[in-house]
This record gives sequence, C-alpha cells and structure tokens, in this order.
Amino acid sequence: MPAIELNGITKRFGKVTAAEDVNLKIESGEYLTILGPSGCGKTTLVKILAGIWAPTEGDVFIDGKKVTGIPTFERDLGYIFQNMAIFPHMTVWQNANYGPKVKDWDKKKGEQLTTETLKLVHLMERKDFLPHELSGGEKQKVGIARALCSGSKLLILDEPLSALDARVRLDLRYEIKRLVKRRGLTAIHVTHDQEEAMSISDRIVLMRAGRIVEINTPENLYNHPQHLFTANFIGEASFIEGGIIKNGEDCTLEARHKHHIKIRNPDGCFDVGDGVVIAVRPENLYLSKDKKENSLEGRIEDKIFMGSFIRYRIMLSTDDLVLVEIPEAIDKSFNTGETVNVIFKPEKLLVYPLPREGLREVLSLE
Repeated sequence: MPAIELNGITKRFGKVTAAEDVNLKIESGEYLTILGPSGCGKTTLVKILAGIWAPTEGDVFIDGKKVTGIPTFERDLGYIFQNMAIFPHMTVWQNANYGPKVKDWDKKKGEQLTTETLKLVHLMERKDFLPHELSGGEKQKVGIARALCSGSKLLILDEPLSALDARVRLDLRYEIKRLVKRRGLTAIHVTHDQEEAMSISDRIVLMRAGRIVEINTPENLYNHPQHLFTANFIGEASFIEGGIIKNGEDCTLEARHKHHIKIRNPDGCFDVGDGVVIAVRPENLYLSKDKKENSLEGRIEDKIFMGSFIRYRIMLSTDDLVLVEIPEAIDKSFNTGETVNVIFKPEKLLVYPLPREGLREVLSLE
C-alpha cells in the first residue's frame, strides 16, 4: 500500500493560481478525501498526483520515490472519473478485464481477479452487458471494477458520484469504501459534497482558493473546527459577532444592541476588549417560550419539517439569523411569526478571534 507526499505543490495557469504551496502526507492504506467548493483546487491536486498535469513548483513522492515528471502509466494507480469513462463498445467483463489484458498478465490470474472484482461490485450477472444497457450506478461500478482490476494499490476517485441520483450515490459511496478497505488500497477521493466526505473518510483535507485550510478526522472537523471557514463549510453553523466585556472562566460577549451571551474562554485566550465570533451548530441551540438564563429573544422566520427534526430560522434581537433544529419527537410546536427565546449553552459554543478581513470574507467560498 503506497504512502503519498506532496511537497510544496503549486500550479499556475497563466495569472490564475489553482494550487499554492500545498504540503500533504497520505498514510498507507488511508481513505483520504479532498473536500472543498468548486474551483478550490481539488481536481488540480489529484491530476498533479496522477501525472496528468505537471506542477509549476514542488514534487510528488509515492512510497518515498520522486515521481514528478514520470508519466501517468508508470505511476501504477487507478483513476475513476466523474463521467464514467468506460469503453462503450466493450462488455462489462471486457471493461473490467482491460487492465490485466493490456498488462499481459497470466490469463488465468487476470480472469480470476476480474471475476472476484465483478462479484464484489455485484455485476457478475451482467458481465455480458454493454454500457448502454446499464444504469448510471452500474456504469460507475464498471469504472470502479476496471480500476480495481488494474492491480494498482493507489486509487484516485475524482468526483465519482456527482453524476448519479441521490439514492444511488448513498449506496455506492459505502460500497466503494468497503471495496477499498477490503483490497487494502490507499484511496484519494475528491468531492464537494460534505456529507459524502464525512461518511467515508479516515481524514478530510479541506481546501479553499488553492490552499489547504485544515486537515483532520471528520469528527474533529465537525466538533472542533480550528478555522471559521471549516465551521461554516462542514455541517451548518450560525455566527454572532461581538466583543468581550467580562473575563473569567466564563466570560461575557456583548453582541449588537448590547445583548449579552456567556461563553467559555478556552485557556484564557481572550481579554476584555477583544473582538470574537461565536459559531454554534443548529442542534446545539434550544428554544423556550419563557425567558431562560443565557438566552436571546428572537422571532421565528420559518419552520421546516425535515423528517426526524424540525428546523427553525430565527431572527434574533441582535439582528443575527440563527438555525435551530429540534428533534421532531420533542418539538413543542413553535410557530412561524412567534417570539421565542433561543438558549445558548456556553459549552456548546465555538469561539474564534474576530478576523481582520471580516467575517463575510472568511466564510466566502471563493
């Protein structure tokens, strides 16, 4: 199983910098996802790793060997594309068996691997079908099977599910992860879908504007994001700006219109007078019809039934819009237009220094 290292990777297209000084280590056997908004440099990075594009600066190492300048076919990797790039004139079997055949493997060995792989992706019964006779999900499975049959220990998946229906995407993403782990491969999966990344990754690399913002496990990126952009892009969060007016183990933030919220001051990072931003997940806010400790009054702008929970959009007295999610089983039927109290639990709040460039700029997807 190969380990990967990208060292100082920069890629420029004229005056446009698609990737800038990217440093990344991928462990052997890891399922790593590169996540970010469109145009952030995800695909650029994996095309450089695959040898499709050469970096403007920097080097790529696979298992400690420098492969910068080495063509794709000599890097021993499987590449699964978004557009299900399979041969239309070949059957499912012929597509999957293509790698062993062109590499001139022993026929029995190649056929055995092809049979095993088609069984893994549940396509053995359709081995004689042509691509036009298959569904979109089945076509993508053929692409996956062909990559797995190549014998490569490194698998690159470039937005492999984005062209599929929602239900097919859901089923196939777990199947891909299962196949990768079962085969003991190292996988790099590119997506802009945060839910997809959260559900399949050992680690996530979050990118924005050609740079890496943060790298961590899905759990840590969601529960303990180190960057405001991470808190906004992974999951959902509401943000409130203010200044510290009282310090201590629990300190007090003064938001707009002199409304106060108690927050935790981790390791005494903030002093009186510091500008801060609090971020809070929708499931970590609570509603009450009565005034409660550490609550702000607000008006319900919208109420949306989401199945297992009810989502409320509430305009606070601070002129900040927050999202609140209440499990449907315990919802007390607050209604649109009603005035409610939104309760803030200090231990559930994420606190960040107020960015100099402004909150809107930091949260921007570009």
